[in-house]
Amino acid sequence: MKKLAVFGATGSIGRAALEIVKSYPERFQVLGISAKTNLNLLKNLAQKFKVPYLVVENEELAKKLKASLNYSAEVLWGDRGLKELSILPEIDLLLIGISGIKGLIPTYYGLKKGKIVALANKESLVCAGGLLKKIAKQTGGKIIPVDSEHSSLFQLLNKEPFSNIEKIFLTASGGPFYKKPIREFVNITPEVAIKHPTWKMGVKISIDSATLMNKGFEVIEAQVLFDFPLEKIEILIHPQSIVHALVKLIDGSYLAHLSWPDMKIPIAYALTLFERIKLPVKELNLEEIGTLTFEKPDFQKFPCLRLAYEAVREGNFAPLILEAADEVVVSAFLERKITFDKIPYFLEKTLKEFKINFQVKEELEDILFLHQEVCQFTKNLVEKGS
Repeated sequence: MKKLAVFGATGSIGRAALEIVKSYPERFQVLGISAKTNLNLLKNLAQKFKVPYLVVENEELAKKLKASLNYSAEVLWGDRGLKELSILPEIDLLLIGISGIKGLIPTYYGLKKGKIVALANKESLVCAGGLLKKIAKQTGGKIIPVDSEHSSLFQLLNKEPFSNIEKIFLTASGGPFYKKPIREFVNITPEVAIKHPTWKMGVKISIDSATLMNKGFEVIEAQVLFDFPLEKIEILIHPQSIVHALVKLIDGSYLAHLSWPDMKIPIAYALTLFERIKLPVKELNLEEIGTLTFEKPDFQKFPCLRLAYEAVREGNFAPLILEAADEVVVSAFLERKITFDKIPYFLEKTLKEFKINFQVKEELEDILFLHQEVCQFTKNLVEKGS
């Protein structure tokens, strides 16, 4: 029986994972869950699974949660709580469903302890992928991708020797505005932008999908995870969201991974450590779908894609700078401080103008501090620019 900690238990990834656990109680035991501020849902999940360790955002919430539970549990809080839960010796596998840079904390400390980390947090790999891989190599820890595209690539790339692979493709639905004229981007509202045509996701990732920044981050993740040359990683717009990744082989043939767009599939593959189990997901009926289409993305219309490739080419901490700036700029759009079309403008401006004014070592504290510095720099740019 695998003993799990689910970070971000009240989000879409966490809830999907706990549905799988509920269906297979003989396979999994949940020893820890975390949430930021959704106390009611966290309490319900904790009581349902009788979870012994819980983590919330701050001490006040921790006291409130502890007083409301109908059983005895240890309630931790803040960054320290995330760390303490991630290093508990009785836990085998961490599922990181937290969004934002906070997801780096349990990822880092879990790998330091040689644990298996099922990773659905983009920021960890984008901001500190090299460090995390180095730690995993030193300790024997493992990073298993949970994003549907990276899980698909992970499975496909294991089928062939590296020397047989010519190119890899990540697919993208195109988001809600792929067919919208660029001149109309200035009028896009947050309410419309968060309505993704395929996936049900959090607000921030929905905006990133609308700008295609999310796909840009996935390119960075793929480059880190699979050590594949950037020029051989491509994006295909695939509105049906049935093919999640493709691999082109040197003999001209292709391998593809197809499934219904449901995150329970890649989550279960990671939690079981690559076993196949029956899942409560909609059956994929290709006859019903009929047509699968693919086209190249428009880098001029969606410059966030270009910025992601440029960040990888620039190297050093450019991907971190891009990701930190994106957090601020997306928030500014959601708060109506800037228009939708200005998102890539402020991202590019931060990439070009931000200068690192201290020596950054390969340590978690330095990376978190640098991220904070970039966020403040971008906030200042937005305030001046708007």
